[in-house]
Amino acid sequence: MDQTPAANANSQEENPELMYKGLGHVVRALHDALTWVGADEILAEASNEFPSARERLNNVAILTEKAANTVLSNVENSLPVQQKLHKTSDQLLSKWDSAPIDSLSKEDLLALAAQTREFIVQTQNSSADAEKALSDMMMAQDFQDLTGQLIKKVVTLLERTEKDLLGLLISGAPDGAISARKKDDFMAGPGAIGGVQLAQENVDDLLSDLGF
Repeated sequence: MDQTPAANANSQEENPELMYKGLGHVVRALHDALTWVGADEILAEASNEFPSARERLNNVAILTEKAANTVLSNVENSLPVQQKLHKTSDQLLSKWDSAPIDSLSKEDLLALAAQTREFIVQTQNSSADAEKALSDMMMAQDFQDLTGQLIKKVVTLLERTEKDLLGLLISGAPDGAISARKKDDFMAGPGAIGGVQLAQENVDDLLSDLGF
């Protein structure tokens, strides 16, 4: 029997309400399940720590960029000076080699000596500037100690989160999804969850067994 237009309208009005209630039951069931296995605490902790991890990584990027800019700036400033010194030294050497000393007039010899002395003064000043530039570039590398610590903290957070989530997968895995022996291997041993480091091949095996 065909439904009347009024019945169809009522059905359309009721469907969104039924869908809303059904969705509410699904969300409640998921929340209860996560709470029962302790996932709410894990997810809450992760949600609090991941923003901090993002800030740490952003800080690493800022420090790295700052150090790179310092190095590039010093190289760009020092390179023309070194090129000028090299060119001047070639010119002076050519003048000294062009004729024997005893064949130069007193005026030419004094002029060449003055040019040589000027070059020595320029070299001395340029060497001091180059020394400062090298020192600045060396100091700019101090960021590595700090960024290394920040990256280690982020890696530790990711490893702990991975460990906690794998623990949830194991505890909530359907019967028979993981063999008892393999489950024991995951829960105890050198590559165990909770150990210093969880071997990634073990993680891959576990996820494959669970169908992920």
